[in-house]
Amino acid sequence: MSFLNEITDYKNTVISRLLSDQELCKAIAYTNTDFLEQPDIEYTDELMYENIFPHRFIPETTNESKTYITISCTDYRPSGNSYKNGILGIYMFTHRDNFKTDYGYTRMDYVLSKVEELMNSQRGIGLGELSFNSLNEYVINEKFQGYALTYRPVDFN
Repeated sequence: MSFLNEITDYKNTVISRLLSDQELCKAIAYTNTDFLEQPDIEYTDELMYENIFPHRFIPETTNESKTYITISCTDYRPSGNSYKNGILGIYMFTHRDNFKTDYGYTRMDYVLSKVEELMNSQRGIGLGELSFNSLNEYVINEKFQGYALTYRPVDFN
């Protein structure tokens, strides 16, 4: 098996964490400004390949008013003889029509805070706790914008 086989495990762990949070799933699935007041999503796994993707792109260019999260693992390299590290990227973006909410913060600020809560300093991805690497704005085009949040997992080589 490849020494980078844990990349798939990392992505699956991230997706599992995202889908386990009902409020985050509502923020992604519903376009309403009062998304938290909407019914619970009974089958959160239906968000896979609709709103959440285990790769950095969404398959087709769309103008649909949706919110997306995509995931990538890049820049993996040796760190000494026994370890390797890389960048785990979580890209969150939405259509500009979905930014406004009834809660005093933008949809993307809400999604960002939920994702960060589920990921930062948590165990289960790499050795020890997952460490924050960077946060940047993520602009797809004039209609879709959001954030790129990255972490640096360290694992055995």
